[in-house]
Amino acid sequence: MYDQLRPACSVHLATTFNAIGFLSRRPVDEMPGYIFPNGPSTERNNGYVSPEDRHAFADQAKQDVEAFLIARARELVPGGKLLVQVFGATDKACTSDGIYDLLNDAVLAFVETGEILKETYDRYYQPVYMRHLDELTEPARDPRFESSGLFTIDDARDYEIAVPFVERYKEDGDIERFARDYVNFFRAFTEAVLLHALPSGPGSRDLVDRIYKRAVEILKADPDRYPFRYVAVQMVLTRRG
Repeated sequence: MYDQLRPACSVHLATTFNAIGFLSRRPVDEMPGYIFPNGPSTERNNGYVSPEDRHAFADQAKQDVEAFLIARARELVPGGKLLVQVFGATDKACTSDGIYDLLNDAVLAFVETGEILKETYDRYYQPVYMRHLDELTEPARDPRFESSGLFTIDDARDYEIAVPFVERYKEDGDIERFARDYVNFFRAFTEAVLLHALPSGPGSRDLVDRIYKRAVEILKADPDRYPFRYVAVQMVLTRRG
């Protein structure tokens, strides 16, 4: 997604949905205090990320947007439109809150039993970053980036989207279904990285299954500790001539 995919000046409309939330590379070798670069939620506060590591991820996220915009600029005709949308954060909420607090607690449960080595936990993290709106738009408007000047920004905003399984739980209180839906939701985009982080072997797949099963149990025991809100940031751009 950070390379040119189509011939030059051949595209009139380009879109991306959530893809650029996943970074092009791991900016640090290990992150021993938590499994996600934005850090834990204030509600749970179950870990830490150093300021240096957070800066490394924020910088990588901007470099990725820069590369993405340069690649799309080559493909778009003058006047072509680019819609960029990705999960993100505001001063009030972050999409990673809740879901990664829960996954972190589930993984740590197996660190405590010794089934996952502390060294393995230190190296494991999800290479994803939740941008604020100004972090998303900065590579398009700041002259320090090669991508600035390639586009005009027609619209930029952040907003919150209702989460169906959360809304359903509020209505019916079915904790069994809520816990299953909640964990299956984030398992879909975290399992591959988690499996890759564990030592390969015949028991690694079973261990991953038990980690997500443990996450269900933790959530059912105290769902209020893991509130989940979905925040999106987006910008609509026009390719300059």
